[in-house]
Amino acid sequence: MGAFAFRHIAEALREDIRGGVVGVGGSLPSERELSRRFEVSPGTVRVALKELVAEGTVDGTRGRPKTVVRVPRPSSSFDEFHSFAQWARGHGRAPGGRVVEKRWQIASEMDETLLQAAPGRRILAVTRVRTLDGETVMLERTHYPEWLGEIVDALPDDVASVTSRLADEHGVHFSHAEHMFGAEGARARDAAMLGISRGTALLMHRRVSRDPAGRLLEWATDRYISGRIMVSVGNSRNSNPLRWALPGSEPGI
Repeated sequence: MGAFAFRHIAEALREDIRGGVVGVGGSLPSERELSRRFEVSPGTVRVALKELVAEGTVDGTRGRPKTVVRVPRPSSSFDEFHSFAQWARGHGRAPGGRVVEKRWQIASEMDETLLQAAPGRRILAVTRVRTLDGETVMLERTHYPEWLGEIVDALPDDVASVTSRLADEHGVHFSHAEHMFGAEGARARDAAMLGISRGTALLMHRRVSRDPAGRLLEWATDRYISGRIMVSVGNSRNSNPLRWALPGSEPGI
């Protein structure tokens, strides 16, 4: 089955659960039974089960059978979560948008902190209004360090996915990001750009992104109109990607 047999086993078990072979509340076969089924050692089965426990699909209480606690959902790729356009297309929707502001500015204190920009360096600040099937859903403000800003500044204002264009044509790959979510009321300027009333509830998503070498590529704040898009995440005692943060704190760099 190959060096990564445990991954194939874990996915086969996920398919069993999705298909109703083992329902929520039911127990998976023993390690010995799974070893015979997949013709692998018990150790390989154990690694596969640990993966299901870590993602919260099965309960991993020691001394008990592995019980299914939820139906696993397909995970979104990093690119799909990071790129609004890729996420939209992946769900059969039509992404769109336009640049409403683009300017060079001297690095602010926030830029110095989140992009590790030296004092006095230029930063490209871009504001885009994004649409989904022609409906306005989000206001996106992105700050790029000078070297990357020069590339982005030359891109057409109507490019569907800056992330994809940077990867395909310039070899710039987004591979890591820290995310923070919150809620706020729309300020007058943002409300005018989004075509909504001042004070309308917005979902705020802030991220700081890096490339595979750890180089900082951007910090951005997206503001989604309430009810248009939601974020889904699961957690368990064995795997908890969530944490509370105080207002005013930023994604770690």
